[in-house]
Amino acid sequence: MRVILLGAGASKSYSDSKTNVRMPVANDFFETYQKLRISENPWVLIGSILNYVQKFRGINIEDFGSYNGDIEDLHSEIEANLLDSLSSKDDFFSNVNDVMFLNAYNQLIFLFTSVINEIQNGPISKSHISLANQLNGDDIVITFNWDTLMDRALNEVTNWNTTNGYYVKPRMIYRDKWESIEYNDEKNDFSLILKLHGSSNWLTSHWDKELKLIQEISPSEFFIYESNDKPYSTHDGRYMEGYEDFSYGYYPPNLPLKGRDVPEGMVFVRATLRNPFTPKGKSNSSGLISMPLIIPPVKKKEYNKFGSLFSNLWDKAQESIQKATQIVIIGYSFPKTDVRSNDLFKTAFLKRTDMPEIIILNPEPEQIAERFQHEFGITDDKLKVIKDYFTEDFDLSKII
Repeated sequence: MRVILLGAGASKSYSDSKTNVRMPVANDFFETYQKLRISENPWVLIGSILNYVQKFRGINIEDFGSYNGDIEDLHSEIEANLLDSLSSKDDFFSNVNDVMFLNAYNQLIFLFTSVINEIQNGPISKSHISLANQLNGDDIVITFNWDTLMDRALNEVTNWNTTNGYYVKPRMIYRDKWESIEYNDEKNDFSLILKLHGSSNWLTSHWDKELKLIQEISPSEFFIYESNDKPYSTHDGRYMEGYEDFSYGYYPPNLPLKGRDVPEGMVFVRATLRNPFTPKGKSNSSGLISMPLIIPPVKKKEYNKFGSLFSNLWDKAQESIQKATQIVIIGYSFPKTDVRSNDLFKTAFLKRTDMPEIIILNPEPEQIAERFQHEFGITDDKLKVIKDYFTEDFDLSKII
């Protein structure tokens, strides 16, 4: 079996977006956002982000259009302040900064996912189609990306589907309505995609002030958005049309759930504050408000907030790396800040009795190759390095 590991460089290959913009990386995220029409949409919430960068980074609100901060640094800083506020006092929300930290944290998750949805909202990626055509049912795709470029490609040219294709099983899938899932034990004849940081089309409920999900079901349970032909129920009815399958406007569909029961003697109060000049949504708003289920680009990644969901995914990824005869790494640079991805390979290789073939496709592969040699113990005869970009014109026979 083969493992195909996809990083940000693989997503950068997508050039057919309706927006004429490519997927961002950490240090050009806000520049990319400003190029998109959502930057002018009043339904796209950035108020708490603006307040935060003005108060803590000295960026005037009127200058945010030219802000070019690293989203990983900003999101990590906001998360650290939020967690510090949670741990330092019993009465969270007693300070106006507490509300700003929580809202800014959530707004960045929505904004990050919305940028991805806008850019991937176009024809299916040709480079990912070419890759999907080379895979068989024993291969495993591992990705740290949040986009659905590979998902759509496999769905188009193979029998891959959202019901069984992610290894972890969703509770329900939205296909113009919420559909319950029936599973069987038959072996799949398509590649699995292990999305180790979540996905732009995975959904969960919002957080409460203690950063616990407000859904009444287990935090491990999640939902998938696939497609719609008619407006769906969402926050304040703010449905946005014009999106391809696996992509949606800023607000995803509400979940067919109720919220957690509140402590005795208390009630949950939900209010929507609307600028009088902001248009009201025209769909309905029944159900539990949802949000994207992603592990955001922060330095301290909180996988355990979602119960066993991500531990199951990472365990399967480790098992796959242990068993693979060939590992193809496309556009992933093994950043030192992502400690868990490095540990994933170290642990898997320590449990192997043989050495796999490693193929690296990257325009700057030197440091990655050195890491595999010096940290992971891969010998020269098992290491193939191709200094190139993953594009629709790349000859995949060189690596697969």
